[in-house]
Amino acid sequence: MSVPKYGYWEVSIEKQGRLKLPSALVKALPEDERQELWITHGFGKHVMLWTAGAFNSKMKELDKLNPNDIDARKYRNAFLRNLTRVDIDAQDRFVIPKPLLEGYNLKKEVVLVLASGQIEVWDLNEYNNEFDMSPLEFSLLNQEIDRRNKDDLNNPINDN
Repeated sequence: MSVPKYGYWEVSIEKQGRLKLPSALVKALPEDERQELWITHGFGKHVMLWTAGAFNSKMKELDKLNPNDIDARKYRNAFLRNLTRVDIDAQDRFVIPKPLLEGYNLKKEVVLVLASGQIEVWDLNEYNNEFDMSPLEFSLLNQEIDRRNKDDLNNPINDN
C-alpha cells in the first residue's frame, strides 16, 4: 500500500490552540518526520506546516537568494517571521503559536491539506470561501490547467 502525497482533512482546534493531526495524515508523513514539524505563514490565507524534508528544501531555496537584493531579503524575512519548530506529542498533537492563530483567524474548525510534505492549515470558512465552485467552474479550471501544462511542455525554453 502506497503512502498518499496528497490529502484533505477537517479537524477541530482544541483549547489553547492545540491541534490533533488525523492518523491518516500522520501515516502519510515519512516515518522519520512525524515527531517534528515547522510552522510559518502560508502563501495565501493559511498557515503552513512543513515536514523536516520539505522545510530543508525550502531553506536551500532561501540560501540561494541574493542577500543584497531588497525584494529577496524582504521575502526571506517575511517567510521567517513567526517561524517555529513544533514538536508532536504522543497523541499526535501540537500547539499552533498564538500570532499565527490570530493572524489567520484560526478559531475552531480548520482544514488540513497535505501536498508533498507541506500541510496547509486553513480556517474552514475561509477555505470554503476560497475554493467553493460549481462543477462547471471546476471543469473550466481543469481545462485551463491542462492547457497551461501542455503549453509548458511545448515551450522550447523549458528543458524539463
